[in-house]
Amino acid sequence: MKKLLMNCFLISSILQAQFNLKGTINNYSNKRVIIKLNKSFDDVLIGNLNTSNNGEISIPIREKYHGIIEVTLPDAKKALTFISDNTNINFNITLNSDNNLQFNNAGNPINTIYQDYQNYDLKKNIILPELESIFKTYTPNEDFYNQIKNEIQKISNLKEPDLAPYPLLQYYIKTSELIKTTENATNNNEVLIIQKQITEHFKNAGEEFETSGLGRSLLYNYLKSSASITNNQTEWENNLDKSIQSLLEEVGVDTSRGQDILSATINFLNSYGIIKLSNKYMKEAESLTCEISPDLKNTIEKNNNIKEGKIIPNIKFTHKLDGKYSSLYDIKTKYKLILVWATWCGHCKREIPYIKQFYDNFKKSGGEIIGLAIEYEKEPWEKMIQDIPWLNDSDFLYWDSNFSKELNISGTPTLFLVDKNNKILKISAKISDITNLIK
Repeated sequence: MKKLLMNCFLISSILQAQFNLKGTINNYSNKRVIIKLNKSFDDVLIGNLNTSNNGEISIPIREKYHGIIEVTLPDAKKALTFISDNTNINFNITLNSDNNLQFNNAGNPINTIYQDYQNYDLKKNIILPELESIFKTYTPNEDFYNQIKNEIQKISNLKEPDLAPYPLLQYYIKTSELIKTTENATNNNEVLIIQKQITEHFKNAGEEFETSGLGRSLLYNYLKSSASITNNQTEWENNLDKSIQSLLEEVGVDTSRGQDILSATINFLNSYGIIKLSNKYMKEAESLTCEISPDLKNTIEKNNNIKEGKIIPNIKFTHKLDGKYSSLYDIKTKYKLILVWATWCGHCKREIPYIKQFYDNFKKSGGEIIGLAIEYEKEPWEKMIQDIPWLNDSDFLYWDSNFSKELNISGTPTLFLVDKNNKILKISAKISDITNLIK
């Protein structure tokens, strides 16, 4: 009996949350909220829910987590950042009539300090320089002169909030500043400085890095800097290759962080269609003999599984398509063309008229098109598919869409032509590459 009671106690402990994220979003009732935990180069979706009639949300965080929590309000096109120190967060904000967010309660001490710092930073580094510039245009005999002077004095006397008790918050703010200062390079010397700063950060950052969500921006700035001193695509790709090699050598691909950088780099190269380099670093990843990090292992698997000649995953639909299809394999046709697209994608809008022209003959040849849309908002999608004759679905999770992850989507539009056995015959961004394959 004692053993049984002890097992029940252990199970209960496992099921209990480490902490809870709760909040009230005034003027945002019965609307969607998406919640994610950040990793170094990616994030983990943990919540896709609606607020209550009172604008309330609540979700348990079941793992110990010191890092950044993203809370997105798709219907308001707003995003919130919370710092998690593994303690309860219970915030209260108001969505004002001008669609701006006002914090009434930041949720817990660390987020209160974070809001205080943001307010301090806004006034000291943005508002104060503007006021000082405006002040120069007034003379002492004008009424507004003294008002501006007093405000300048008040802001100048502000004290920076004490961040010392919160090392995670210190790291997040300091690294966010590093991202801002490494965004642009105009000459070779600046490129070298930027790449050295970011490389040193990747090498020396503590464990806060792994849950900050800032790795993507740092890596993007590092790789983007290679393009600032080139004249053509070939030159950029050569510089990019050298920069990647240098970064991986410095950080070390035998380390977990180095492998995560390699994984994120392969995804970056895929998203920009730099396939030659992507293939090169995929081979490097596959040749590693040391223990592989989970992120890199996942990248290798997806890049190997989602290619021509492989079987496409059985995508589960959000709703039954045509009232009867729950998943991709339910559709039994000679050919299937999976179109991954988005209403906000300009390339998609240019390609869709050509796909419409293709559809009639494709349908007669025993084919069906399934459109999977990467969306946040339902309304523009519903409006656009009214004029689209094929099957359509979306889970409105944007790049967190299940099908986006399963199909390793890095850009839109992406077309997959598969046969009756669900084997991938062709992957392309253009319908013209598909047309001649239909018999």
